[in-house]
Amino acid sequence: MGKIMKKVIKYLLVFGLGLCNLYGCSSKSLLDKDNPVTLTMWHVYGEQANSPMNQLIAEFNETEGKDKGIIINVTKITNASKIGSELEESLSKEPGADPMPDLYTGHIHNAKQVGLDKSVVWNDVFTEKEISNFVDEFLDAGMLEDKLVDLPLSKSTIVLFMNGTQFEKFSNDTAVSLNDFDTWNQTFDVAEKYYEWSNGKPLLCFDYLLNSIESYAIALGTKNMFTENGWYNTEDPAFKEAFRTFLEPLIKGYISASDFYSSTELTTGETLIGVSSSAAYLYLNDIVTYPDNTTEPLNAIALPYPKADKDHALMTQAGVGLCAYKTTEQKQEAASVFAHWLVEPKRNMDFVIQAGYMPVTKKAFKNLKNEKFEDEETQSLYNTLTEMKSDYTVISREVPNAISRKAYAFYDQVRSHQQEWQARANAGEDIDEIVDEAMNILKSLS
Repeated sequence: MGKIMKKVIKYLLVFGLGLCNLYGCSSKSLLDKDNPVTLTMWHVYGEQANSPMNQLIAEFNETEGKDKGIIINVTKITNASKIGSELEESLSKEPGADPMPDLYTGHIHNAKQVGLDKSVVWNDVFTEKEISNFVDEFLDAGMLEDKLVDLPLSKSTIVLFMNGTQFEKFSNDTAVSLNDFDTWNQTFDVAEKYYEWSNGKPLLCFDYLLNSIESYAIALGTKNMFTENGWYNTEDPAFKEAFRTFLEPLIKGYISASDFYSSTELTTGETLIGVSSSAAYLYLNDIVTYPDNTTEPLNAIALPYPKADKDHALMTQAGVGLCAYKTTEQKQEAASVFAHWLVEPKRNMDFVIQAGYMPVTKKAFKNLKNEKFEDEETQSLYNTLTEMKSDYTVISREVPNAISRKAYAFYDQVRSHQQEWQARANAGEDIDEIVDEAMNILKSLS
């Protein structure tokens, strides 16, 4: 080949690459503005009509969706504990079951239910650079066989929500300060004082007591906390110590397990603090209504999750991601457009702030540090979340539906025995024996 021809070919290659960079070399879009494709969607972001996700979807349909030819149609609003069984019914194609949605918000075990072969792999529609914008720990929770199938949308963690009005009275009488909630030992000391001050009310009401026991055991260095079936190993020394650490104050009445969500006990004055998901912020009332129908402002204060000790600051991560059911190339392209639009940093931050979640991109988290909020309650929550993201180690565990059902069965047992256990302890029964009784209940669920 002559030198001139080589130069011509080299020039054409460079010119072609330049056109690719300028205009993109992707295949022709399968979307048509005049013939829009509809994607059905199930999500878990609040059942109220004005839920943050519904608002976002309405905005998308009127803007980007209209321009590209995409309509997102929400056909079910459910919750994270139900969506697994609902997906199972749809996948089984049983008579009367709803058809599989094109999009759903779920955990990685929900994507496993659907299967990798039937899931859109987000690595195929997001570039490596785009994926690197996400918080690394949040990406890890969405991987199935090293493929990203559960795209981070929002993340929550467990925090303390406090009745600020009531705490001020308690603090004035006892000199307890917000600094006294740094570790669990400190917090349980405060719980004893609050029990005496309030004539027998628990300081803390837990939504997910086992989560706290679990993270405490991790801080203690557990080596074998789970059995092969994913349930708790009740013979593991660290787990046994963690279990006792939380069950003893529960038996004494210093803490309690919530009836369903601790936001209820918090806003009826039954407890001073709800230990719950940061996303519970969405459901907090502004007013506390006591049994005698007197009311006062909640003035909610969010506090960081207590540490096991000053050297072990652990925070859980939870929260669903976006999954897409793989059907046609056109629907995959539409899902990609919607997903890119959803996780744009400014939009993602605006969305999570409405719902009490953490953003999922590094840029959004960076911007969050400088965000100023109109109300003190929201400012308190996001100051707490920013502090925890900076100072705590993120931990997570995949919890299949079967394990979740066992956990809820344990909570039912705890709720039904709380008052009885407390009465027996007050009557002088050995607390160790009652702790063992509670452990046997847990063991029986394995």
